Amino acid sequence: MHKKAISITIWFIVLAFTVLFVFLSFFLMSLTINASQSRNSALSIAQTSSLTSLSQGLEGRVIILDPGHGAGNTNTFEGYDEQVRMLALANKIKPLLEERGATVLMTRPSETDVILPVRTALINKWALETIREVRQEELTELEELFEAGAISSEQGLHRLRRDVRELDRLIGIMQRIIDNPDSYAGVYFNFPFDTTHTRQIHSDLRRVFELKTDPVIRDNFLMISLHSNATPRPINTRINGADSFFISNNLRNNTNYFANYANVQRSSYFANLIITNIDPLGIRRNRASARNLFMIREINMPSVLVENGFHTNPIDRARLQDDDFLSRLAVVYADTITAYFANLENIHDRPIDNLDETFGAMRLM
Repeated sequence: MHKKAISITIWFIVLAFTVLFVFLSFFLMSLTINASQSRNSALSIAQTSSLTSLSQGLEGRVIILDPGHGAGNTNTFEGYDEQVRMLALANKIKPLLEERGATVLMTRPSETDVILPVRTALINKWALETIREVRQEELTELEELFEAGAISSEQGLHRLRRDVRELDRLIGIMQRIIDNPDSYAGVYFNFPFDTTHTRQIHSDLRRVFELKTDPVIRDNFLMISLHSNATPRPINTRINGADSFFISNNLRNNTNYFANYANVQRSSYFANLIITNIDPLGIRRNRASARNLFMIREINMPSVLVENGFHTNPIDRARLQDDDFLSRLAVVYADTITAYFANLENIHDRPIDNLDETFGAMRLM
């Protein structure tokens, strides 16, 4: 009898522990499922947020693509032709941006060579024409209000008419450079480059630069000059990677010419962002740095020059010759441009103290 009671007691203890184990198992499983659902929900929100930010439209934005060089003025190496491949890249980027609502302008829409001063004159002219369109709309609206007696002062009308006349004059100067660069390019641009670094900016170009600080340009325009790189001779085929360049107000070889560029921080931000985003494709990130280059010196707007790898390096060259790779690279450009405009309010226009503002370093295979 005593042994039977002990057996029953042990049986109840085992049963109790079994029930408790099952209960705890279900409880822990419930916690795991809820945590997993929470993580999946958070991940879904994060993914949705990311995709939404990249798919936001680019309506009202103007992207200027400058495919470097042109027929007869190019860099070739072992079957690779820079002007052909960079034009191909630009032609892949363009429709992606247009699908998102951007206006895309190209300084060189074909293989025909367009010399540097004509390209920068085109860029300045496009910006001035945009400002003029805005001023003309303001003027027309104000004239209608004045004629209706809603306003009595003509002061605003006089100012806007003066602005429109000034814009027409400066647009005319840019057009003269486009039509006759041999006669006018050297007058208005630092071209050929003054190696003594004593030349000062022409007063009319300075006025162009002042007008282009208008938010309609600073907040809506972006110029990207597309290139591929080559090492100096003797060729070092081991050097590879992507570099990007922007203008700065602290470059010693340009401070006499002009030192009040309005978009240094925005340009440096994009320069850093684009080569960081190219890196996962297999062309490694090298440097984003300030440099005195014609295409970014003579326009005063958010702008960068990107070297999309070294065509003297066999791996970079093979990628740049691959149309599928260029298509993937074009998507990176479109997404990076979209992210840049989405983040504009977070890019503060602080001065850059580092003369080079260099990120990273030259890399070898």
